[in-house]
Amino acid sequence: MTTAPELILHIGHFKTGTTALQVFCASNAAQLARQGLRYASTHLRHAKHSPLAFALLQEAGATALMHGYDQPTPAAQMWAALFDEVRDNGRTTLISTEEFARLAMYPAAVDALRGIVATAPDIRFRVIAYLRPPQSHLRSWYNQLVKMGMLVGNFDTAVCAQMEAIHWDYALALKPWIDIFGEDRIILRQFDDQLRDGDAMFEDFLESLGFHLPMMARPPERDPNPRLDDRALGLRRALSRAKVRPQVLQQVMIRAAASLDAETQIAPGVEPHDFAGIRDTTRAAIHALCALPHAALDPEVLLDDLPVPMTPEAREMSELVALLAGELANLRATQRQTFVRLEALEKRFDAQPGRPSDPPAGGPAERPGAPPPKPADGAK
Repeated sequence: MTTAPELILHIGHFKTGTTALQVFCASNAAQLARQGLRYASTHLRHAKHSPLAFALLQEAGATALMHGYDQPTPAAQMWAALFDEVRDNGRTTLISTEEFARLAMYPAAVDALRGIVATAPDIRFRVIAYLRPPQSHLRSWYNQLVKMGMLVGNFDTAVCAQMEAIHWDYALALKPWIDIFGEDRIILRQFDDQLRDGDAMFEDFLESLGFHLPMMARPPERDPNPRLDDRALGLRRALSRAKVRPQVLQQVMIRAAASLDAETQIAPGVEPHDFAGIRDTTRAAIHALCALPHAALDPEVLLDDLPVPMTPEAREMSELVALLAGELANLRATQRQTFVRLEALEKRFDAQPGRPSDPPAGGPAERPGAPPPKPADGAK
């Protein structure tokens, strides 16, 4: 009995190590193929298969977050080419793009996919998705939007009015896939920080699909989608809104990173305390001193105001003020350098031989052949 060819769809979610997984699969395609897992080459772009999702979204009327996609090829035709590769492979084929998670926001795209899948009754399907704790996901996705230069508001505004609901309603994001393929075809995995260690993410992904990590696998040399420093999100949003040129933006962000590091820099040899320990010491000291026979102290008042760290809002404001002050100082220094250069150029220009002299004090210099100037009113 011949086993039907299988297609596995890795649908994300966003910010769950998808880019790292895609780079890993593309870089180790030959080793994975020897196990019977082919990373599809059809519509593979930048190590992922996003055109297969974008085609569905485009036909459903999506315009936001399409990343410049504008291809006339019908989605059905693109998927038919993928199905041909799956059949030629005859074993298990894998595609991956987190853009699949957005289909739930476009019912027409879901209906189109349902019709496309119906044209391949000879192919078995499985779907795998990773989910991370919701607040962690929202924070990470907000970071990504700011990094991409999207004109979003603050975090609260972005979550409540600017992010698609799939980013906080996981059931909505998974509903199309459950409806089309059935609950028994859906594999859900937990994403957490432990998966960032070494090959843990790749091993977890492959084992959940019934494969194993190749012995000579080559993981990505660096994070293919590094996170923007959360401390600089406000500055990055402001620069995007001001439409600052990319070269200037890059230089400002480099200076911002140095400024932010300086905000928490500790002198060599200093062992910092932590606020929990500071509060414990302060509390014990207050109790001890209030117990002295002649202490006119109110312990409740003192204990009600123990040391606490800055709130995230206060820390962000402090860091932003430091960034803006640094940029103002840099701008003033740049202007001074410009003025010095202009003065030097003027002096060189004035010193050039043959430079026309200034007009005489009695009036403007006359050009040869020019008519005499008209007399002023009342002159004879």
